[in-house]
Amino acid sequence: MIIFYTDAEHLDNYRSPQTEGEKKMDDNMTVMEFIEVWLETFKKNSVKTASFERLVTSKKSLANYEIAEKKIGDINFFDIQRYVNQLVEDGYSLSNIKKQLRIVTSPLKLAAAMKIIRADPSIGVKLPNETKVKKPTKEVVAYTNDEQERLFKRVAVSPMNAGYMGILFMIETGLRSGELLALKWKDVELDRSRLHVHATILNPMSNVKAVYQDSPKTKCSNRIVPLTPKAKAILKRLIEDRQTEWVFEDKGKRYSYKQLMYQTKKLCREAGVTYYGEHVFRHTFATNCYYKGIDVKILSRLMGHSSVSVTYNTYINLYGDGFDEMYAALCL
Repeated sequence: MIIFYTDAEHLDNYRSPQTEGEKKMDDNMTVMEFIEVWLETFKKNSVKTASFERLVTSKKSLANYEIAEKKIGDINFFDIQRYVNQLVEDGYSLSNIKKQLRIVTSPLKLAAAMKIIRADPSIGVKLPNETKVKKPTKEVVAYTNDEQERLFKRVAVSPMNAGYMGILFMIETGLRSGELLALKWKDVELDRSRLHVHATILNPMSNVKAVYQDSPKTKCSNRIVPLTPKAKAILKRLIEDRQTEWVFEDKGKRYSYKQLMYQTKKLCREAGVTYYGEHVFRHTFATNCYYKGIDVKILSRLMGHSSVSVTYNTYINLYGDGFDEMYAALCL
């Protein structure tokens, strides 16, 4: 049992809990102690498993910093700002700094709302300018037409391999690797040339902890993807040897991420192209769509992005700053 306080009077009159399971929540708790209660009580059952595990990872990283052991009643604006500055010095990317800041500020906002502390000390804390961050955003890499052709040719002369089929399927559909591995035959409508994406694999790198989650990365990730002739041909080859409910399987079991990664490296080596990881196939799909003239709004839906701005910011190297289009329009 956890006892919450709603006003200062309760804090003043509170006496230590009598039962072993109770835990006193007050301003003498350290930041780390309060975060642990916040995670268990407010987040564990309100967010997806993957999101919760990311929060736990952020909490573990926080343990390396002085702010973790400060009492929440003593925390002030400067403590949090110094923490952000330390993250910059330690080489955290801007996206990871935001995550690490959130694991501190979100619980403190709750503590202020519950009047466990007098006010939210995170108000006014500034994130670093992107130019000050040591780890810049990675440039999106995609395979060229020539490299894609070499991959397809190599697969064509190789024995039937679910991993190779999965690689080509990601190029044709833009699926994330977790979405690919979570595909079931019930999600496929070959006669209508469409695919329902609504699930993913959590903890894909672990053969023990990897689990099927019947909900995608985000709400927008739940989508219908059209099947190209090449994508349909891949599925028709796979369905001939179908043994389970999984589209991508091996010896009667769902194909694992480690198997996919191994086959990706192997295929890249055989085809003579550089290995960039599994996400490069999703980027390649997006690049192909751009050069086919597909509008960024449509591409955003196909990719399952949360907004068009995410798509644009990810592939800004393709869309550019729009100067040429503006110049052409003005000169009409």
